[in-house]
Amino acid sequence: MALLKAAGIVLGLGLAFAGLPAAAQISSEGGPIYINSSRTESLENERKVLLVGNVDIQQGTARLRADRVTVLFAPRASGGNANGGIMGGFGQIENIVAEGNVYYVTPEIKAKGDRGVYELATDTITMTGNVALMRERDVAEGQTLKMEVKNRRTTLEGGNGRTRMVIDPSTQPGQNQ
Repeated sequence: MALLKAAGIVLGLGLAFAGLPAAAQISSEGGPIYINSSRTESLENERKVLLVGNVDIQQGTARLRADRVTVLFAPRASGGNANGGIMGGFGQIENIVAEGNVYYVTPEIKAKGDRGVYELATDTITMTGNVALMRERDVAEGQTLKMEVKNRRTTLEGGNGRTRMVIDPSTQPGQNQ
């Protein structure tokens, strides 16, 4: 369920990209990742890829949408072989930054905010700015949402305000509907 997990990315120049290594993920299901954007820039010296304009990334049943997504890669170990793709020499993903109208949707949750960051080292997704998290008909709102993916721990902070929640008891397990 991480936004894009470990390993290098091989991107083509078309609108839909398949053929990414199995370890790069936005979905725990794995499989091909399809990326659409108005523009893709590869900045090899800076070890980053920029996806700009109507970015839409899908894998399995998970989807990430934003105005702009930046993928930053860790330095490659010396002697490492590139896999021969357009961006095959980048190596492992360090983090992903999604900015502007960020939406992350899976069958279980929907999250939105102004900015989203996935950090590989901590396996953490942090969304900031007008955050909303929805599960079935339950809704939580605040300014900062931190999801520790492996630990399945979620923290919502209100910023200068307070967090707000609406919980619908009819959607809770064991309740009559």
